[in-house]
Amino acid sequence: MQNNHIDILIKMGFSLNEAKVYLALLKKKISQVGEIATLSGVPQKMIYYVLQKLMSKGMCSLVPGKVKKYKPTEPGTGIGSFITRAQRQIDSSKMMLDELGKQYEIGQNETSSLECVEVIQSAAMVAQRVLSLEHLSTGEVLSFNRPPYAMSERNREELQGLKRGTRYRSIYQVSEVRNLIPRSVMEMYRDAGEEVRIAESLPMKMMIFDSRILMFVLEECLMSPENFTAVIIQRSSIINALMELFEMYWLQSMTVEEFREKYKESITAENT
Repeated sequence: MQNNHIDILIKMGFSLNEAKVYLALLKKKISQVGEIATLSGVPQKMIYYVLQKLMSKGMCSLVPGKVKKYKPTEPGTGIGSFITRAQRQIDSSKMMLDELGKQYEIGQNETSSLECVEVIQSAAMVAQRVLSLEHLSTGEVLSFNRPPYAMSERNREELQGLKRGTRYRSIYQVSEVRNLIPRSVMEMYRDAGEEVRIAESLPMKMMIFDSRILMFVLEECLMSPENFTAVIIQRSSIINALMELFEMYWLQSMTVEEFREKYKESITAENT
């Protein structure tokens, strides 16, 4: 338990010796320097320096007399002041985060005549970027849905987007849909309002947001399933070309009913 208290005090900004000395002070109402050194395990030659630091933090006080003695500050007062300051910092950080988030959204909506290309090489960053782009999408989101996947949990932004009226059209690759887990995920999104088609194979993994932002994964650059290299392109003629490719695959792909009919034997076998 003592070690846990020391760890917590260190996380609050105390040094190791300051934490040890303060906890030692709490064991007695008033302590002499020698007693503090014994109880804390901190060398006596360092005690005065540590006590001075604790006094400056309001964690103890000097008791006047011929022999120097020290009294600990009641934890609710001493540590409570640290908690109050930390809470103020948290509140300030939250306010700043809200303001920066609003500024970020304004920046994302700014138009520019220049083509914008962004490269992301982190699965976590790719997942976060997808969520932010979906949050800003108000029209339609198109996707070629095939591995690798950046998200391990269901996409709440898509579910919220569907409720807002954003149209989602996704084409899933057969090899993935035939697997029970991807199929259940696909069906969950379809039940929420996503328009679903299934293709024998897909040329790439990509998403197009509101006909103006394209994200695709460079699968040949993957070193492992956790390492992504994703490219984001804005306001480029390549987006129009890939939208046409999507529409071509959409027309040629299967509906869920057609998929179930074609693969009913293998689906039945999986469920038995």
